[in-house]
Amino acid sequence: MNITIIIPIHEYNEQISIYLDKAIESIRKQENSEIPKIIAVYAANIEHDIKNYFQRHVDLKFELVKNEGNTDYQSQVNLAVDSVDTDYFSVLEFDDEISTSYIKNSENYIMNYPDIDVLLTMMIEVNEKNEGIKLTNETVWSQQFVGENGEIGYLNLNSLKQYTDFKLSGAIIKKSEFISVGRYKSNIKLTFMYEFLLRMLNNACKVFTVPKIGYKHFANREGSLFDNYFKNMPMDERKFWFETAAKESNFMNDRIVDTSRLQKIEIKK
Repeated sequence: MNITIIIPIHEYNEQISIYLDKAIESIRKQENSEIPKIIAVYAANIEHDIKNYFQRHVDLKFELVKNEGNTDYQSQVNLAVDSVDTDYFSVLEFDDEISTSYIKNSENYIMNYPDIDVLLTMMIEVNEKNEGIKLTNETVWSQQFVGENGEIGYLNLNSLKQYTDFKLSGAIIKKSEFISVGRYKSNIKLTFMYEFLLRMLNNACKVFTVPKIGYKHFANREGSLFDNYFKNMPMDERKFWFETAAKESNFMNDRIVDTSRLQKIEIKK
């Protein structure tokens, strides 16, 4: 087994416990493959709840990592990666699920394409009724985008600049490359996944979308980070973060983001 699954958890209540049960069960149901190790990284203030929760899942291999610092998604993942002892890792959000063939197909691609640094999932986004909303990450196939090697399925800078709605949830990421390009940037809001993909491609990393790796993403769950972003963030502010992501992708390390322009937008409001 060469993949570790990271589950970031920054809050906990009865409803989240129900979501988490489904996420864990989707890991347990993997077909024709060993169940991977889970690293649950959690906010320090919910330590008691998390420890009690995982005591119910003693049949799984898991490690609990307490985060006493920033608990945004990026910081949670960055911290958990230090505990990963496999060559690859993925991130399963606590309200999402992976397909039953996720590990089997991921490991097949890793074995046959060892030079690929990021395997993007074929993601279906669903609403609160579990109804499909749209497919994400499939653009490289539906639009016949190709990488420099001429093969369909490789993400390139032109397609990424044209279609910004790519997501890294569930992606299979090579740990060594994740660290070498600077990890996720916590100062980038809303568009941090977009910035990371730009940075990966700027550093000659290979990103491939795999149609046989399925991931179900609960889009804009009530009260979630992105739900709050989309409900409260005006279009000018969204544009600011996309432009900032494009600019900051030229730098390896997280930097202080100049929000003076953003503050002017807020003042106008």
